[in-house]
Amino acid sequence: MAGWTVGIQVPDVRVQALLRQSLAGFITPRPPLGVRASVLEVVAPSEVRPEPATREIPRPWRAEDGALVLEGEDYSARLDAEGLRGVVVGSGRFPVEVVLRVMLAVELRRRGGLLVHGVALMHGEEAALFTGHSGAGKSTLGGLWTDAGEPLLSDELVAVWPEDPRGASPRPWRVAGTPWNVGFPREARLRAVGVLGWDSSSRWERQGAGEVGRVLVQNVLLCESSGAGRSAMLVSAGRLLSEVEPARLVFARDASAVAVVRTALGAAAHG
Repeated sequence: MAGWTVGIQVPDVRVQALLRQSLAGFITPRPPLGVRASVLEVVAPSEVRPEPATREIPRPWRAEDGALVLEGEDYSARLDAEGLRGVVVGSGRFPVEVVLRVMLAVELRRRGGLLVHGVALMHGEEAALFTGHSGAGKSTLGGLWTDAGEPLLSDELVAVWPEDPRGASPRPWRVAGTPWNVGFPREARLRAVGVLGWDSSSRWERQGAGEVGRVLVQNVLLCESSGAGRSAMLVSAGRLLSEVEPARLVFARDASAVAVVRTALGAAAHG
């Protein structure tokens, strides 16, 4: 995922099968040459807690020794200070996937990137990322895009990061799909980051970075619920909005939305 590899040690064959199904397309038999893989070990709990009817968003926190700790309704997890090795105690697929998301968010923060709740659309080698609250139209837009035969990166969690993590000079940003909900192991250059709106006709509008930023920061998965975690997120979001075009896509539930995005990304590719 997004150039990141993690080895998952799962003793339960039933959970193995569930993970192979949910992570299909992102599984590789061995790490690429020269790549250091992170490791996540799954441990069966001594006492199985009932699965809750609803779940809270995980809020990882730092222990005194620097480790990242997660406590869920029916699972717990602990990651080393760098987020490269972790142990999750729980049963079923859900705890594993929760911790994988946090580990990916840690990896992206290390590069100056973000893990964003949004939809990312790819056209040629270019892509646009749109974020927003539930009901803003992310899944609808993703469906229109794939119905038109265009490649979708993801419609749930999207990875973004700068090619130059040091921020010495403006450099292209990359965007990649993740396996959650609808996602594919693809990546592209990120040309626009924006918000969504509904109307009877579709159009691409220039939008102020501040307006996009207010929505963006509410839709980033924090890998650490602390002042340091929020500060790192704001720095990355600020850099993203200063180096990538902020936009607003107002769209109808028809093919006109696809045409507008194609035109915008096509113009970016030739501009």
